[in-house]
Amino acid sequence: MSINFNDPMNDEAKQMMKDTFGDQIAYMDSKTALIDRMEIMQSEMSKLANVAEQVVTVELNEPGEIKTMADGTQYRVTPQGWRKVKA
Repeated sequence: MSINFNDPMNDEAKQMMKDTFGDQIAYMDSKTALIDRMEIMQSEMSKLANVAEQVVTVELNEPGEIKTMADGTQYRVTPQGWRKVKA
């Protein structure tokens, strides 16, 4: 799964992401977090959107799907979680 923001996350939102998902965050940049977890509570996302002061979009990603991060690095979701795509 990935969690996406239109604008860069503020410091409070980044901290909340770390507190909520901890070591289940495979990778996170200023606008996207790749999460190795398949369950999420709507209440968590509501709180996160309020703290971030912006819309938060959650995507359920299928194995094989690739996400490109802000720095251009690509990650592919596998049955074992997100893996960096080799250049």
